[in-house]
Amino acid sequence: MPASVDPNASFSQTVGLLYVFNLIVGTGALALPKAFQTAGWLLSISILSVSALMSYIAATFIVESLAVANAFVAKNRRRDRVNVEYDDVSISSIGPSSFEITSKVEVSEMASMFLSRTGLLISYLSLNVYLFGDLAIYSTTVPKSMMNLICSTVNSSTVTSSDPCHEFWPEFLTRMTVYRICVVLFVGMCTPMVIVGITKTKYIQLATTISRWTAFILMITLASIQLISNGPAAYPPAANVHGFGSLFGVTVYAFMCHHSLPSLITPMSSKTKLFGMMGLVYGVIGMFYFTLSITGAFAFEHVQDLYTLNFLHDENNSFFYAVSDIFLALFPIFTLTTNYPIVAITLINNVKVLKELLFPKNSVEQEALLEDDGSDGEIDERDSRHVREKSISDHFITAFILIFPTLISILTDNLLLLATVTGSYPGVGVQFVVPCMLVMAARKYAKSVLNFPVPKKHVSPFQSPIWPFVIGAWACFAIGMVTLNILGVHF
Repeated sequence: MPASVDPNASFSQTVGLLYVFNLIVGTGALALPKAFQTAGWLLSISILSVSALMSYIAATFIVESLAVANAFVAKNRRRDRVNVEYDDVSISSIGPSSFEITSKVEVSEMASMFLSRTGLLISYLSLNVYLFGDLAIYSTTVPKSMMNLICSTVNSSTVTSSDPCHEFWPEFLTRMTVYRICVVLFVGMCTPMVIVGITKTKYIQLATTISRWTAFILMITLASIQLISNGPAAYPPAANVHGFGSLFGVTVYAFMCHHSLPSLITPMSSKTKLFGMMGLVYGVIGMFYFTLSITGAFAFEHVQDLYTLNFLHDENNSFFYAVSDIFLALFPIFTLTTNYPIVAITLINNVKVLKELLFPKNSVEQEALLEDDGSDGEIDERDSRHVREKSISDHFITAFILIFPTLISILTDNLLLLATVTGSYPGVGVQFVVPCMLVMAARKYAKSVLNFPVPKKHVSPFQSPIWPFVIGAWACFAIGMVTLNILGVHF
């Protein structure tokens, strides 16, 4: 999800890394225990470890590309200031330099700096499709939590979507019907916030952070208590290759942060040992995910695709458990409702840019308008018509972005499937393909245009040219396995 940090803010490296931690640990983690139980504990640990490493390498590529983008910006500023075209940039490996990360340059801006038009299209398409999936996941997760709060117990393998919400309710009010009503209510509530352009305030962000930490620690604690008290309720196999598809997609989704890294890295007051500290963050998150997933996979006989639902309507009726269960069920509702407008607004803006890339304005027609020797009234009429057409187009984009993910959520409540598809296809583009394309193009730009390689303090630890191809090979293999799993091919 896009970061919502004040672009003018400045904070310490510790606070910045905490923001990175909060950005990564989100909705994807709630689908991990189900994926672990399906794919087997040993295969899951292996795939999660490889995905974490590949995601970390790609994140270092984004930071290196950001440094080159800052040199690009600095070069242009100098040229504009003295109106002289520079052939190179004077760089010092010690102290401030043109490569210092002081200007926030988003991933899409870096793509426009370094990539060809085709690469730029790939970047925007990957990000936009990923954000579409994000919205579909949000508009599924929140209503599913709402429905399970309203309806009777879910902690059983015998419950189906066609079952009545309650035994004494009319038969047509099935669980799926109530879920679909919740989808419509949720999107209807969020639509005004999207249109008005509401974003997170620092107080909502702080409350979201506290609730996230509380929820995940609580889930690990409750599952551990259940394991210690009652022993394992399930015994997942060591490996089940048929669960690879959902496992890979969810792990990619669970480590997603790359599209928002510039917003979090740039304001840091110190970038000293940044790559090492980022590696530490990834290591902590990996252990966090292992603990959450392993305890959940063994503590519950049937893990739900939305893990918080496993704690709802349990057999323990003590006050602590009752409050904890309600809090965990409300956790996705609160956090994702505040995130939905941000993701929707980001997607709307990106789709508008993509539209301009795919259908550029006719420059000849624009010149004809400017050079038209007709009356002012005729020109004003044409300008007015252009504004109206643009307004209609913008309204259509907004409506499409709100309606299309909603229709997907109405058709299915399978959160694991949505996370699998979103993570495996557009997620691979955003997390692996785009960072690799950017770093290769940025390194080439630094050497050929700036006449200087990226300084050591800003270059990724994985500077060998083979690493982008290793990530590409891993992505191709994983996508192939996911596709075979989705098609039902057995080995």
